[in-house]
Amino acid sequence: MQLHFRQSGSDQTPPLLFLHGLFGSSANWGRIARHFEADYHCILPDLRNHGRSPHDADVSYQSQATDVQELMQELSIDSAVFIGHSMGGKVAMTQALTQPQSVDSLIVVDIAPVHYAHRFTTIFTALQQLDLLSLQNREHADSQLAQSIDEPAIRAYLLQNLARKNGQWQWRINLDSLHADMDAVMDFPDYNGGQYAGDTLFLHGERSDYVDQNGRQAAIKLFPNVDFVEVENAGHWIYAEQPGRFIQYVEMFLGRF
Repeated sequence: MQLHFRQSGSDQTPPLLFLHGLFGSSANWGRIARHFEADYHCILPDLRNHGRSPHDADVSYQSQATDVQELMQELSIDSAVFIGHSMGGKVAMTQALTQPQSVDSLIVVDIAPVHYAHRFTTIFTALQQLDLLSLQNREHADSQLAQSIDEPAIRAYLLQNLARKNGQWQWRINLDSLHADMDAVMDFPDYNGGQYAGDTLFLHGERSDYVDQNGRQAAIKLFPNVDFVEVENAGHWIYAEQPGRFIQYVEMFLGRF
């Protein structure tokens, strides 16, 4: 599968590969990538079933990691620093565990290599019930979503996926396939007891519950050379809520002071 991607910076500099989360896209990383593009080759793909990349019923992490590996081959990149948020963090961990030679180091943002309970039923229902045929504009869509999704920031995040094509509103994300196999998205496979020995950083939000003690133990088992950093005054979307602190911790990890 050929992923749509953005890139910035020189391809003569070390590659940084940014992977977005569920319902996200490459655009989520724009502000962060702009900070690093002077010193790094920043590569921001849309993962399958998201953004402008193709759709497929297979939502497995192995398939998503294979897509990323094929993109690296297309760009003649042997290895990169991987930075993955949420679902993208699980893709990055899969890549590190199955193709460790392609991962120079690993930054996982507010997710752990564990199974999570499905917590997105309300979002899927709201998006699938939105009447795209009668939709007037984004403000109209926002008002409809507000009936079941209270948080304006979450609605704004979701509405980035709404696009107008040939006079018709449509979702860029593959809602049906993602919804049908959310168990695979919420899970994390067992990769035959493998480990990734490279430098690894787990960043998690102070107000987030995604990385608990069970998640830390699972991470330590798979990534023995790991550090954990809790980011103050941040929830799940650390890079958006605390971009300055996020950049600071990434720079420290990369050795840029």
